[in-house]
Amino acid sequence: MIVGSGDFKYERVEGWARVPEYFDLSDPVDIATDSRDRVYVGSRGNHPILIFDREGNFVSCWGEGHFLDPHGLFIGSDDTIYIADARTHTVEKRTLGGEPLLTLGTRFRAMPIMVRAPFNQPTSVVLGPGGEIFVTDGYGNYLVHKFTPEGELLKTWGEHGNGPGQFELPHKLDMDKYGRLYICDRNNDRIQIFDLDGEFIEMWTDCVWPQDICIDRKNDLAYVVESHMHQISLPRVTVRDLKGNVLSEFGGYEHEGKGVLENSHTICVDSRGDIYIGDIVKVKRLMKFARVS
Repeated sequence: MIVGSGDFKYERVEGWARVPEYFDLSDPVDIATDSRDRVYVGSRGNHPILIFDREGNFVSCWGEGHFLDPHGLFIGSDDTIYIADARTHTVEKRTLGGEPLLTLGTRFRAMPIMVRAPFNQPTSVVLGPGGEIFVTDGYGNYLVHKFTPEGELLKTWGEHGNGPGQFELPHKLDMDKYGRLYICDRNNDRIQIFDLDGEFIEMWTDCVWPQDICIDRKNDLAYVVESHMHQISLPRVTVRDLKGNVLSEFGGYEHEGKGVLENSHTICVDSRGDIYIGDIVKVKRLMKFARVS
């Protein structure tokens, strides 16, 4: 099956992820790739961090009994992994083998909204050009936090609403090589863009429930996955330039025989331009779309 258009066409790799028998994948809520294009999956199942190679072979897993909702994963250029766990209200930095390096937030302590402090169900994490840590916070707050690489809080911005710099749900985020932060303001049906100091730049409003965004920093491309929570819309993936122009798209409901997606929650792109997607809720699965042009 070939999807997409123009210079961005993809072939669906059937049965890509070989999840071991008796593993509960549950909801694969986020995906990240390391420098070797190994695929790391944050799962709400009994093995919260799952690792696969490019061919979908199972490599390893860790985090059992510790991570409950590894909702946001980010792998830095030094191959350390950052995990935003919405249920424990923490962000952790670890080696790719799972050894702890840094923890932000207090485990199982949800900070009240009026305090405007980290965290209350954080949803995603990304690093800035100087190693700054940016976190969307999240399901329980309407905030973005900026930390030093060592974990010192530098700045917090955001509030509830639908104006520039306000959020209904800051769900996932990523950053381009120019230091612009792209935040999926999911329930406001838009992506907001900020500078490193949290100053609003612009927004993309042609999205419906944008769940996740993945920036290809080398090629200045943005990959966005939108969900289907509004009856007037269909789930879709768009490939965009950094001005928001759509270069290619695909989607539609697979259960209706009119597409390849369901409730798609996360998207990631490896160094070869292949796309990985995690579907959650009714259909819990990992998918790969290999680029063919």
